[in-house]
Amino acid sequence: MAGTRTMGTTLTMKKAGDEQADTVIAHLTSIGEVTGEREEIDVTTLDSPNGAKEFISGVVDFGSFDVAGNVIDGVQVSALYDVFNGQQNRDFEIQTPSGTKLALNGYFSSFGFGEKTTDGLDTFKATIRVSGAPTYTSAS
Repeated sequence: MAGTRTMGTTLTMKKAGDEQADTVIAHLTSIGEVTGEREEIDVTTLDSPNGAKEFISGVVDFGSFDVAGNVIDGVQVSALYDVFNGQQNRDFEIQTPSGTKLALNGYFSSFGFGEKTTDGLDTFKATIRVSGAPTYTSAS
């Protein structure tokens, strides 16, 4: 097989507090890439070989990723906007149709309502700031 499709991928916000169920964020048009970048620690000394800089691996930062979607009735978007205003970290899970999962913790660092045009769709966009390291589970 040359690859796997991503159509059908879901983003779920896990329940917290008095919420009754997890929220599968519906009508998404894109889920951005989650990418870790490791910092470097300069360990160069005056007697480093050949006068060359030396480094060791530092901490990793998984940054932020964007999600975008269509507004259908506004109820879910209103609930997500409330989570943004609540300023709390939440657990999320991205699952592909092939069964791979990426579980992560983060918070909505930005939330926006799309441009309104004469022939456009009602949309929203949010950015999730990842806290800690995601856990990747391959398809079984």
